[in-house]
Amino acid sequence: QRALTLRNWFPSLLDGLLQTENYAREILAVSPGVTDDEVNARLEARMKRQAILTRDDPPAAWFLTDEAALHRRVGSPEVMTAQMAHLVAVARLPNITIQVVPAIAHAGLLGGFSLTERAAYVETAVAGQVFEDAEVIAGLLTRFDTLRNEALRASESLALIERTCEEWKAIGAKAATQETTAEPA
Repeated sequence: QRALTLRNWFPSLLDGLLQTENYAREILAVSPGVTDDEVNARLEARMKRQAILTRDDPPAAWFLTDEAALHRRVGSPEVMTAQMAHLVAVARLPNITIQVVPAIAHAGLLGGFSLTERAAYVETAVAGQVFEDAEVIAGLLTRFDTLRNEALRASESLALIERTCEEWKAIGAKAATQETTAEPA
């Protein structure tokens, strides 16, 4: 909560700080054995953490977003359309940079992480781990910068996210039309 800078990369999915409530709910609900109460508690915590991006003195934040995450269906096309529109809005905040990393082999394939100036959070399938060791943080900063070198520019990324939003909107409209025409007269 006291971070001055934030650098985030998570392959396959959109970062939790960038998720809409419906997108996050869909992600949290697929954990094996999770209950509705656990999903609701985790969802509430995730939504509260997002306040860091709009607090009075927000950190400068860089999010590297996996191109595959823009196209991976999470929930309905309507959920994805709303999520893409939210990404566009967040990308326009003055303290936020979102860059899309193309779907190519790159230095970030092995896992996601978040960095501040004093700590790193690394997520695995089992649990997340916090590191405060300067060497670990420096190594992850190098990995982040290497990955960022592969990313589209922020303006190109925003244009791609806007196009993807329109694609999800069209998919939703097509599905709605198919449902309407499939109903018996």
